[in-house]
Amino acid sequence: MQEYVVIKKGSSIRHCINVPDDFMDMDLEIKIRPLVKTGKIGKKLEALYNKYPDIAPFGKLGDSKQWQRNIRDEWA
Repeated sequence: MQEYVVIKKGSSIRHCINVPDDFMDMDLEIKIRPLVKTGKIGKKLEALYNKYPDIAPFGKLGDSKQWQRNIRDEWA
C-alpha cells in the first residue's frame, strides 16, 4: 500500500482539520493512504457463527433488557 507523508504547520491545516491550539506553531506529520475496506460486519459475524456453531456468545445473557439496564446503572 502506498503512503504519502506531508509535513505542515498546524496553523496551515486548521481550516480543514481540528488542530489543538498547542500544535498551531508545530510541524505536524500527516500520513495519507488509501482506506482499507473491511467489508460488512454482518457478513463477518455470519461467517464466525457458521464457523463455530457450538458457541453461543450471548447465551448466558438471559434478559437482554435487564442486562442493558444493569450496564447503564453502572455508569450512573
